[in-house]
Amino acid sequence: MASAESLVCDSSALISITDSCFMHSLYLLKKRLRGSFLIPKSVEYECIIRPMKMKEHAIYALRLKRAVADGVINVVDMDLSHEIEQVKWTANNMFFARGKPIHLIHEGEAEMLALANALDVKNLLIDERTTRLLVENPQLLQKHLEEEFHTSLDVNDKYVDEFARMTKNMSLFRSCEMLALAYEHGYFDDYRELKHDALEAALYRLKYSGCAVGMRDIEEYAAKVARESPQ
Repeated sequence: MASAESLVCDSSALISITDSCFMHSLYLLKKRLRGSFLIPKSVEYECIIRPMKMKEHAIYALRLKRAVADGVINVVDMDLSHEIEQVKWTANNMFFARGKPIHLIHEGEAEMLALANALDVKNLLIDERTTRLLVENPQLLQKHLEEEFHTSLDVNDKYVDEFARMTKNMSLFRSCEMLALAYEHGYFDDYRELKHDALEAALYRLKYSGCAVGMRDIEEYAAKVARESPQ
């Protein structure tokens, strides 16, 4: 099931993609790439099973449920309870504010990381900002948290190092980067001479659906695509 091009997905990115009506970008990439979109059972619950019971969220849950039925997204059912608890304990005891640990990772993100390790998958699709910073730049996350809590944090260096070991060599992608990859594979070709504009508009739509991407990042990427694409 898993290959070098597979991605383990978090509910945050899948919800951004489906809520923005870009579900078929995953169908396109499933055909063009050799990997699979994988989700653990907790992510299935978060973005399919639970929202199916909530009328305001049922439509994106239905889109994802159909993608699972179509084999575009694969639900992986593995007993990773020990590994999940280890990830949660390590991440949630890295930083302390006024003597109390700061809770940073929930079940879905912890199971996603545990599953990626179990399957030796290095690519993760996630929009959730805190987990991304934990993996990519824990020092910057510490700075943000100190600003949020208005105090200096105590840091458990042992757990910082342990979490870095758990996530070593992992590459994190946001939904906007996944949509940009779909663009490169022809997702917006139907827009013809307007396809660059369509990509930029789509990236803004993802931003306002929850993807943590800055306006400057969107503008710079859109300009880069315009320069590199043949006229």
